[in-house]
Amino acid sequence: MTQATAREPRQIDTVLFDLDGTLVDTLSDIEEVVNRALGEHRLPALTRSEVSERVGEGGTALVEASMRKSRRDHDPALVARVYQAYLAGDARQPAARARLYPGAEDLLRRLRAAGVRVALCTNKSRHVTAPLLAAVGLDTCFDAVVTGDGPERRKPAPDPLLSALRLVGGSSTLMVGDSVYDLRAAQAAGMPVAWVRFGYGTHHGAAPPDLELDGLDDLETAARAAGIHVRAT
Repeated sequence: MTQATAREPRQIDTVLFDLDGTLVDTLSDIEEVVNRALGEHRLPALTRSEVSERVGEGGTALVEASMRKSRRDHDPALVARVYQAYLAGDARQPAARARLYPGAEDLLRRLRAAGVRVALCTNKSRHVTAPLLAAVGLDTCFDAVVTGDGPERRKPAPDPLLSALRLVGGSSTLMVGDSVYDLRAAQAAGMPVAWVRFGYGTHHGAAPPDLELDGLDDLETAARAAGIHVRAT
């Protein structure tokens, strides 16, 4: 656990979380399901590394990465068909090999018990997010869930984070994520951000995070060390 930057003390009453690579390890499931959908449409499979690099952007980004790999011209209709096949496969097995990262459920329940508002901001579709949360036991852990198929632009746009903050009625928030898209979204929204080291992504391509986490149990301690006080208001 290390402090990335020093900031003026801030009072935070809301914590927003990314899903894949932050609270739940879903990489094996995503790799299997997306490559099945790609194969059904005669597109090249993605390596685990390629899936890891793009998963934070959502399923369409994975399909588009495969199309670029095939050197085919971009075809929005094909992207839509493959994406729908990916969603259908993901909904059938939302958590075949998914596992919670250590401390995930305890942290969410601890924050809510302390009166801190908790919301999820993911680029996943709602049709996939809901069964996944139920499968891993997190379906009752959030005050609001904002998914990638809502009216807002997806991360790295700040819209879903700002929407989540409005939905829960919070005044100030900390974003917790594992990818550059999470960092860019939070920084565009003017929010402090915690980056988890154990996830899929990197923070290269964005300003440094306010704090870095070796584990989810470190959140409150690392936040205090960075001058961020997470508490109910």
